[in-house]
Amino acid sequence: MSSKIKLVVSDLHIGSGVLHEDGSTNIFEDFKADTAWKEFLEYYTTGEFASSEVELILNGDIVNSLQVGYEGFFSPIITEKMAVEKVQKIIEGHPLFFDSLKEFSQKKKHQITYIIGNHDIDVFWDGVKDLLEERIDNQINFVHFEYQKDGVHYEHGQQFEEVNKTDPKKLFITKGLREPILNLPWGSHFVLNFIVPMKKQRPAIDKVRPLSNFVKWSFFNDFLWTLKTIIKALLYFFATRFSKSIYRTNQVGTTFKIMKDLLFRPKLSRGAKKILQDNEHIHAVVMGHTHNALYMRFNDGKVYLNTGTWTEATSLRLETLGKHTLYTYAFIDYRNAQDPHKPTVTLKEWKGNWHQHENYSGY
Repeated sequence: MSSKIKLVVSDLHIGSGVLHEDGSTNIFEDFKADTAWKEFLEYYTTGEFASSEVELILNGDIVNSLQVGYEGFFSPIITEKMAVEKVQKIIEGHPLFFDSLKEFSQKKKHQITYIIGNHDIDVFWDGVKDLLEERIDNQINFVHFEYQKDGVHYEHGQQFEEVNKTDPKKLFITKGLREPILNLPWGSHFVLNFIVPMKKQRPAIDKVRPLSNFVKWSFFNDFLWTLKTIIKALLYFFATRFSKSIYRTNQVGTTFKIMKDLLFRPKLSRGAKKILQDNEHIHAVVMGHTHNALYMRFNDGKVYLNTGTWTEATSLRLETLGKHTLYTYAFIDYRNAQDPHKPTVTLKEWKGNWHQHENYSGY
């Protein structure tokens, strides 16, 4: 019997700290669970897990470098130097989080795997990878897009959305530039140039789910602001998609795919189902990105999990109405598996030291 487990979390969206240096509130900080994170890692490295082989899989959007400013600006032009300085701010803003990662990584039979998402796209730079490894004083297994192990497929999920998809063959733009910059997907440009300025007026704008319900609610409760925002968003879309720039890629085919994404938001569950159908050796798919914790079991016994987010969210769905924070994660358990290449995959919610976890079933 193997004493081995894997823990999978995503979408922590760690910023540069709750407070700015002058003591004012940082409205771009979403992660406030440093203590809960420390207790979470301690639980799975002590007691019954003290001698276990533990792999921690950070499945995308762990650091929210996209919404960390550089010299007072939120620029879509991101060089390696800028990326390193932004992530350094994140490290300094969350010492407890990174101390916990360091302590976890120092134990025998422990491993950290980091899959890059669309909000921590800065981690593509080697300088950022080196910085993170230096901070925890150990190696990290960095994965650019997807990771498969023992019949479980892990990926963040942004590659199923044209609006947030990163081009694997062109991570950086070099043509006509003094130094390389990140080749950001259109969604990242939209966040930096449209959402970030809006958050200064409406800090919760990107925390409400689902977006369609929020738009409907806003039409009835804040009509003028909603109408102006939609018009501005449409103008921004056409201005950026049909104008040339050396800082982003412009293709007619991609533009229509993005329009389709925006009109008919793709479901990651469909992508997960296709992965499961196309590969008989894969029995589970674990993703993040949507911020909605989800467990789906198909007729053939295969499963799809979404690990949700550890950040605060406001739900406008009737069954989950209200503001909440759920520390959800995937638990990959080899200890009682009859087949070592087919571990048990469950979705859990961390409750703290007095009530460690329970199987997540929604509301």
